[in-house]
Amino acid sequence: MKNSILLENIDSEGLKSLIREIIREERESIYPHKSDNKEVYLTRRETANKLHVSLVTLNAWSKTGRLKGYRVGGRVLYLESEIKDSLKQMITRIK
Repeated sequence: MKNSILLENIDSEGLKSLIREIIREERESIYPHKSDNKEVYLTRRETANKLHVSLVTLNAWSKTGRLKGYRVGGRVLYLESEIKDSLKQMITRIK
């Protein structure tokens, strides 16, 4: 056997913890680019609603570089984390 584990005097919580660790390691080896902190992409409408602006304003902000959009096929998506960062930058510019 490649790796053997001998379990002696292990309680159910210890066994659960061991199983979780093994599953996490296997998942990371199969999907190294995936993490628990998944990036969330928002549509134009979702982004405009979140920022309380119109789609026209959102489009203007994208063209001027205030917000970075990602074209996927015929759609434009925005990273939620980048929206939050741009809001912080806008707030500091106003002050």
